[in-house]
Amino acid sequence: MMSKQIIFQDSFLVSGIMCHTGCGNTIQNLLNNCLDECKDENVLPKNAQLIIDAEPQAFGIHRLFITIETNDEFNHDDTNQSQLIARFRESLSSVFDLIDNHPDTAPKDSLNVNWINILANLLAMGAIIGLTILFPPSLLLTIGLTSLSFLTTAFTAREYLTGFFQNLFNNNSLANMTTTVSLGWMLSLAHTLFHAVTMPLASNFSMVFMSFIMPIMLITVINGMDEIKRQVLNKSKKMHLQGMKTLFPQMSDEYPCYQISEALQNLLSQEITADKYLKNPSKILPSIQMQLDSENLQMKKKRSLKAGMIIKVNRGECFPVDCILIQGNTIVDPSLLTGEPQQSKRCMSSIPAGAINLGQSVSVYATRDSYNSTVNKLLFRSNRARESIAAESNRRFTYFYTTLIALGIIAAIVTPFALGILTIPLLLQNVTGILFAVCPCTMAIAHQLPNLLNSYQRNHKGILIRDENLCAHSNDIHTIVFDKTGTLTTGNSEVESSEGISSSLWERVYLLEKHYGAEHPLAKAITHYYETKSTHQSLIKDIKEAYTDLRHQGLSAVVQGKQIHMGNANYLRCSGIELPKLDLQKIEQGFSPVYVAEDKVYQGVIYIKHEVRQNILGALNRLKKEGKKIIMLTGDSQLSAISFNQQNGDIFDLDNIYAEQTPQDKENFLSNLMRSEHVNPKGIWFVGDGLNDAPCARMVTEKGGISCAIMSDNKAAFFTDISLNGSLDYLFEHNKLNNFLKKNVLQNQGLLTYGGVAFLAFIITFSIAGIAVSPIIPLFIMASTTLFVLFNSYRVQLSIDTALEKKTSWLKQLLASDLSISLLVGASTLLIFGLLISTVATGGLALPAIVFTAGAAAAISSVCILGAGTLFGVFTFLTTTYLIADKWVNAYIEDDSAALVSPAPLKSGHLSSSSLSEEERHDLTSNSRLTSPSRKSTETVEDNKIPEEAQAVILAGYY
Repeated sequence: MMSKQIIFQDSFLVSGIMCHTGCGNTIQNLLNNCLDECKDENVLPKNAQLIIDAEPQAFGIHRLFITIETNDEFNHDDTNQSQLIARFRESLSSVFDLIDNHPDTAPKDSLNVNWINILANLLAMGAIIGLTILFPPSLLLTIGLTSLSFLTTAFTAREYLTGFFQNLFNNNSLANMTTTVSLGWMLSLAHTLFHAVTMPLASNFSMVFMSFIMPIMLITVINGMDEIKRQVLNKSKKMHLQGMKTLFPQMSDEYPCYQISEALQNLLSQEITADKYLKNPSKILPSIQMQLDSENLQMKKKRSLKAGMIIKVNRGECFPVDCILIQGNTIVDPSLLTGEPQQSKRCMSSIPAGAINLGQSVSVYATRDSYNSTVNKLLFRSNRARESIAAESNRRFTYFYTTLIALGIIAAIVTPFALGILTIPLLLQNVTGILFAVCPCTMAIAHQLPNLLNSYQRNHKGILIRDENLCAHSNDIHTIVFDKTGTLTTGNSEVESSEGISSSLWERVYLLEKHYGAEHPLAKAITHYYETKSTHQSLIKDIKEAYTDLRHQGLSAVVQGKQIHMGNANYLRCSGIELPKLDLQKIEQGFSPVYVAEDKVYQGVIYIKHEVRQNILGALNRLKKEGKKIIMLTGDSQLSAISFNQQNGDIFDLDNIYAEQTPQDKENFLSNLMRSEHVNPKGIWFVGDGLNDAPCARMVTEKGGISCAIMSDNKAAFFTDISLNGSLDYLFEHNKLNNFLKKNVLQNQGLLTYGGVAFLAFIITFSIAGIAVSPIIPLFIMASTTLFVLFNSYRVQLSIDTALEKKTSWLKQLLASDLSISLLVGASTLLIFGLLISTVATGGLALPAIVFTAGAAAAISSVCILGAGTLFGVFTFLTTTYLIADKWVNAYIEDDSAALVSPAPLKSGHLSSSSLSEEERHDLTSNSRLTSPSRKSTETVEDNKIPEEAQAVILAGYY
C-alpha cells in the first residue's frame, strides 16, 4: 500500500460557531472550494486530499484541524506553507471570525500576582508603622512615608492605572473600575500632599494613618477582590471546554488501523454495505477475518480516520467514528450521546462515535470520517456562541453621587463664605476632605465586591454559574423539564429485595458476579449488596466453565460445584429451566428482575431498582406543591419512564411524561414549549446531565430560560448556564439570592450616599460653629463607610450560606438579615448626631461627656452617645459570638431527608416471598441481562430469537 505524504497541517480557532444544522457543512464547503482553487493554480497537486477534524474549545469556538496529503512526491517550502495558511484563513474569515488566542487563556504570571501585591501592601504598612515609631516627626520622615505609600500603591494598582491612561489616550469608555480606582488613587495622593504641605510634621498617628496607611489599605482591598475574582474564574474553568478530551477522556489520539490495499478496501466496502450481508452477516465474516492480520496494524491519528478504514478499538476506549462492528461482540455505553443505557453489539451492529467500548477489543468498519461523525454534529449543534456580558449600568447612581460631591464642594465654599470665615487653607481642607470622604475606591468596592462574593460563595456551595448576567435573572419559575437517567437517578442500581435465595446461594451468586459481571450496573448492585450485608469474611473462589450469552441476557458457571444460571426469564427458559408464574407487580413498578437457578432448578429472583438521587423526590414534591409544572423528558422506553414514576409515588402527571425521545425530539419539544402562547419562556428551566442534553440546554438558554446540569462534573455542564450540586434545592433559592444581591448593591449605594451626606453635615455644622473641619472627620467617615460596605457585602456570603445549608445557626441568620447593617448605621448616625450637637453647643470638636445636668443639648448628645455605644456593643457581641461559636454549631449537620428503602440484612435461609401473579407476561417486559463478553463461550443461544431493534427497546428498560 502506497504511503501518503502530508504536505500541510495546521489548526485554526473559528469563532461564531452557533448555527444549529449547516455550520459544519459550511466550513467543509469553504475549505473544499479553497482546496480546488489551490489545485487549479498548481499550488497543490491534483490528487491532494483534504482531511478536516474539529473539536469545541469554548463557547462558540471550534478548533479546526486541517491536513492535506497526497500520494505523489511534492516539494513544499515555508513560502508555500504560509501561502496555504493565508488562503485558508481568508476562506474561513469570509463567513466566520478567526481568533489567535483562546479566550479563556490567562497570563502565566497571573497566578500569584495578587498575593504579591497584597504582600507588598502589608510590608509597606508595617514599614510605615515601624518608621513612625522609631523616628521622631520630621520633614524627611514625612517625605519618606509619602514616597513609600504612593510608590507601593502605584505598583500594586499598576494594572488599573495603566488601563485608565490607555483608555484615556485611546478615547475608550471610562465607565469602568479602572477609572474609579485610578481616581481614588489620585485623590488620595492629592489629599496626602495637601496635608504634607500644610502640616509637614506627621505628629500624630491619626494623620499617619489617614495620609499614608489608609490609601494602602484601600488598594489592598482592591487586590483582595482581584484574588477572589481569580479564584472564581479558576473554579469555573471546569465549565470551560478545553478540547475533545474534556468531554471524552476515553477518546484516544491515535487508533490502530489495518493496512489493506485500496482495491481490497473498496471490495470490503461493497460487501459490508450490501443488503444481503447486512441481513446475514455470517456470510461475510470469513472473508473479513482473512484480511485482518494483527501484524499489519499501523497507528493513525484520530483526525485522519476516514470512511472505509478498518479500525481496532480496545476495551475502555471511545469509538472515534461512526462505524459497523465487523469482528467480535461487545457492550457499548452510548449514554454520553443518546442518554440510552449500555447496549450489547454483535457483528454488523452500528455504533456511534463517542460510545465507549466496555467489552473486549473489536474491529470496526468506519462509515464516516471523524469530522462528519455523530458526536461532531452534536457538538456543532450544542456549542452556542459566547454571549457578550454587558456591565450593569449604574448611570443613575453615578449622576446622583456626582451631584452629591458637587453639592459638598459648593457647601465647602459657600457656607464659610456666607459666614465670613472663608480662607484658602480652610477651603482646601474642606474640598480635599470631602473628596477623601467619598473615595471612588470605596465606590468600586461597593459595586464589585457583592458580585464577586456572590459568585465565589455559590461556587463554594457547588453552584457554578456561567456568567454574572444570570444573577440578574429573577423571572418566576413556572416549568421545569427534567431528563431522567443521570439527573433524577444517579445511574447506579441497588438491590431492592430478593425471594428464594439462600445464604449459600447468595455466596455463589456474589462470586459469579464479582469475577465475571464486568462493569454492568446490575452486577455492581448485587456485589455491593452482598459486601454490605454479608458477615462472611472469606469465600472460596471456585468458578469453572463461565459462560456469557451472546445476547448478554444471562450468565452461567459452575460455582463451588453447583451449576448456576442467572439472567432474564428468556435466558433461563432457553437453558432448559422451568420457571413458575412470575410476579408482574414488581416488574410493573420498574424493578429489574434477575432470576437464579441452581443445578437447572429455579430457586428465586433478585429485584433491582435504580437509585434515585438523594433528596430529589422531596424537591419534586415541593415544586408541585408550589404550583410548578414538572415534566419528564427522557430517551428511555415508555415502560421504564412510567415504572419509575409509579415506583416513586406518581410524582409526575402522566400527561407530562415524554419517553423514547431522541436528542432532536427533546430539542423540538422544548422549542415548541417555549413558543407556546401564554407561556413566558424566561420562566422555563431545563435540568439534564449528558452531552445528549446539550442541544436542549442551548435551546432553553437562547429563548431566555435557564439550563442546568445536575452536577458540575456532568458533560452537560460545559453547555449549560448553571451547574448544580446534585440537589434541586438551588431552584427554590435562585430568585431569592438574586434579589438579595440587587438589594445589597442598592444598600451599598445608600451607604456611600450616607457618607457623603454625613460629611456635608459636618461642613455646614462646623462652619456655623466657626471652626474648621478636623482632618480626623473625613478619615472617620471614609473608614466607617468602607467598613460598612465591606460588612454589608459580606452579608451576601452569609445569605447564600443560610439559603443553601441544611442547618444554620440563628446568629448567622441574624447577621445575614438587614437588622445587622441597621445596627451599624443606627449606631453611626447616633454618634454623628451626638458629635454635631456637642460641637454646636461647646464651639469645639471633642467627644462629649456623658452628662444630663448641663442643659438640653448636653443631655441629647449624651443620649445619642449612649445609644450609639449600646448598638455598637450589641453588634460586636453578636459578631464575636458568631465567629467563635458558629463553627461548633454547624459541626454536625444531620440529613433530615427520608432515607431510601434499603434491603434487609442477609440471613440464613430464604428471604420472605410474595404471592405470584396469575398472568405470565414477563417476557414482554423483562430486561436483558448484560455482562462481560470477553469470556469464552461454551454454548450458544440462537441469535434470531430477539431482533436487535427489540433488544434496544428492552435494554432501555434498565434505566
